[in-house]
Amino acid sequence: MAANYGVNFNISNGAASPIKVQSDTPIGIAASLKGASKEMIYTKAGYESVEAMPIFAFSNVNKAKEFVNDLIKENNLQDFRLLDTLECINLQNVSNVIIVSFFEESEESENTLTNIVNAIEAFKKAKHKTGFSPDLIITPYYSHEAGVKAKLESVASSMNITAIVDLYATNVGEAINTMEAFSSKRLIATWPQVQILNTQGKYAYVPQSPIIAGLIAHTDGDKEYGFSDSYSNRVMNGVTGTEHFIEFINGFDCDAERLRNAHISTCILGEGYRSWGGETSHEDTIWQDLARVRTFDRIALAGQKAAFKAIDKKASELYFIKISIEELLRDLKGAKVLIG
Repeated sequence: MAANYGVNFNISNGAASPIKVQSDTPIGIAASLKGASKEMIYTKAGYESVEAMPIFAFSNVNKAKEFVNDLIKENNLQDFRLLDTLECINLQNVSNVIIVSFFEESEESENTLTNIVNAIEAFKKAKHKTGFSPDLIITPYYSHEAGVKAKLESVASSMNITAIVDLYATNVGEAINTMEAFSSKRLIATWPQVQILNTQGKYAYVPQSPIIAGLIAHTDGDKEYGFSDSYSNRVMNGVTGTEHFIEFINGFDCDAERLRNAHISTCILGEGYRSWGGETSHEDTIWQDLARVRTFDRIALAGQKAAFKAIDKKASELYFIKISIEELLRDLKGAKVLIG
């Protein structure tokens, strides 16, 4: 060998490496099926039951629907809320990873809330348990509860992701007053519930959160840097009405504008039922634009992954990582994602 004679070879990549920004959007759902025990769910998935409640990842929403539908039929269950939630996402024509963190409902409401909180907390370990980590998390039918909303905000903040919550209110004024308890760049609040033709062939009102999650995921994947676009003013596929009438007069003071000014994502009727909003409730106006928040999250994540390669390496490799990040920023500027 040449090394025996004092000649050493070192092969390295002396150039910048392209950095990819995540464009897929896994959706995490904390949900229950009344009458379904954890043993029942584990058995259906082909696993032995363990102490922890199940958290499973599905390659797409249709796989998740198939699993839940079979679970309902095989055990003669009558709770179709999770199936309707998955259908709301499916109606937005998006194919992405779905992570379901199950919890059991109890006759005691306090126990149910504890179980929900634990299911949301489980998203932190989703990467370890399923191989995927959610970018959006929702808890339809329960997120109007103050404790559930607080947990969603906490987990979303710790994971640098976005949580979508549903408000409970009987009119516009109540919805706006509810927002007094919100101040976070990690939460999107929605109101009112919307009407769909559910999985049982009946018209029903459902929370907006799964539809908004599906819209965001669809917008993300629509083009290379779709995450920098807003989901607002896009048709909400499958929606046939709203639980409460939302007045919308373009360019004038109206219910829709008052809700949006209060940082509530709502639904308007104008060439179809459309999403209207997309602002967070953060006190700093810079972070009230959800698209801006998520753009910086993606850039930061891409930079962290690139910087990881430089740990414990030579200074020359650190230099090329620096060049790679600079090239990423130039690409984002060229795509009009960043300005400056």
